[in-house]
Amino acid sequence: MTRRRDAALAGSVLVPVAAAAVLLRPPVTAEPVFVGVVGALALEIALSVRASAVRRLWERRGVRVASVALAVVGTALGVAAFGPASLLAATAGLSTYLLLLAVVELGSRLFGSERRS
Repeated sequence: MTRRRDAALAGSVLVPVAAAAVLLRPPVTAEPVFVGVVGALALEIALSVRASAVRRLWERRGVRVASVALAVVGTALGVAAFGPASLLAATAGLSTYLLLLAVVELGSRLFGSERRS
């Protein structure tokens, strides 16, 4: 599993979600942004508890494809159920994940860690 591939997958969801947010222009408020940021961090913490099992599962191409599809469909359902503010939550969550990946990659390069997660 590589951070580059994970970033590309997150970006493949972030681009259409952010484009939809630009088109629908939801009012920017702190609540959906907070939900997205905290949700992304909570998910990463929860997945890190079983990191080796998650890593093995994530190596399966079908799981990655299904995850992207689920993120797009889930975001669309969120918009249908909760309105366009859901796009802000999804954008904030995906952006947080990409920032986390960048921080981990930078730390790996600065401190010489060979482990890729």
